[in-house]
Amino acid sequence: MTKLFSLSAIALLTSLSTVATAASLDVHGDIKINGKTVIDAKGNVIQDQSHLINIDDYTNAAPNRVVTLTAPTDENGISKAYKIYYDETGREYKEDDFYNDKLVWSIKWEERTTTPLAHKRTVTNGWGDTTTTTSYKDEFTTSSSYPLAQIGVTMTRADIYTSEVLATDDPKSSVGEITNSSDYQKLTIVDETSFKLGDTTIEECIIVTYNASWRNDTIKLEDGSSKTLLLKNEFRTFCKGYGLVQFGDYKATSAE
Repeated sequence: MTKLFSLSAIALLTSLSTVATAASLDVHGDIKINGKTVIDAKGNVIQDQSHLINIDDYTNAAPNRVVTLTAPTDENGISKAYKIYYDETGREYKEDDFYNDKLVWSIKWEERTTTPLAHKRTVTNGWGDTTTTTSYKDEFTTSSSYPLAQIGVTMTRADIYTSEVLATDDPKSSVGEITNSSDYQKLTIVDETSFKLGDTTIEECIIVTYNASWRNDTIKLEDGSSKTLLLKNEFRTFCKGYGLVQFGDYKATSAE
């Protein structure tokens, strides 16, 4: 006698057979969609990073560039200028701060090494009637960099290091003194923009909100306790080939 199976029974048997049978796809090489690799030959999933921004592309400048930023003359008639110097690789290595053409503060990084991760840092303080200069050897436990950035997402980088005084004429410091330090910097890209520098319009720029641990100030209260004052985020503008071109009320007015 012939037995007839209903369509639903046949469908059930088919599905059970499919579940019970293991299948695999063995691909030798990349897997691509519309010519773009989505999985490489080693099985790594390739994420689309075309919307991400490399901060270093903007914070660095053209080799040996010197950018001068100036602020409006204040209510006391003081003119202010800030100079940033970049080395042969386009990396910043020196900053000078001027009030009425007098150097009031300067910092310089040199003798950079990778093993160990270290550099020499020289700070000149010209505020007041005397000028002091102190050189440090900074050796880093860690010195991170900003990850690839997305507009609207806050990123942080940090340094943990020891500083040894190499030379000083500051009576508050002494040669051989060692301190343990840690700093962080935070920024959020607000938007991509352009910047007007004289007759030149720089097209590839970003506006960020910026803050850093060294911008904080600690004060002593009457009861003997301490309180840390956190400054508000500062808007800054960086441009490819020029580095920092705007912060606070300073704006770049020349680039050599």
